[in-house]
Amino acid sequence: MGPIKGSRRSVFLIGFSGCGKSTIGPRLAHRLKFDFHDTDLLIEKQCRKSIAQLFKEEGETRFRELEAEIIRTLSGGNKPMVVALGGGAFQKKVNRDLIASTGVTVYLSCSVRKLARRLRQTTDRPLVSGKNMNEQIKSLLKQRVHNYRKADLICSTSERSVAESVTRLIKLLKGFDAER
Repeated sequence: MGPIKGSRRSVFLIGFSGCGKSTIGPRLAHRLKFDFHDTDLLIEKQCRKSIAQLFKEEGETRFRELEAEIIRTLSGGNKPMVVALGGGAFQKKVNRDLIASTGVTVYLSCSVRKLARRLRQTTDRPLVSGKNMNEQIKSLLKQRVHNYRKADLICSTSERSVAESVTRLIKLLKGFDAER
């Protein structure tokens, strides 16, 4: 039932931490009959440490290097997949260019209020934590939104359930493919 029927393109989900990439991604992949990969989980597996621990011990620069390596590896495959990218992965032009050449990008947008509510329940987000979470989110989002908006498609997850988001994404992907 793949909406991008006949297409060999992968679907790359981008957006801020907490927008739903890791939750929506597996369900979307299932509906498309694609494999699912989460770059953050692949980094944790490769390093045998959490993202927070990696940031603390080796820094964001090392994390971004590993992230770019994984994106290169995933993009080099010939089997379409759904990939959840880390919140900052789309900020690097080299990543954006590579992804654009191998797949369709979908920005899962979400309100700051909803992001903060979702992220307050986690302790593994090294760039967003503590009492000033709303301000941290606003600041990072302001830096990133310009690149997020370069995505092929945009889908808001603020007021949609996971199931509603997946259904909306399938409709958007069908429409996107029809334009090609």
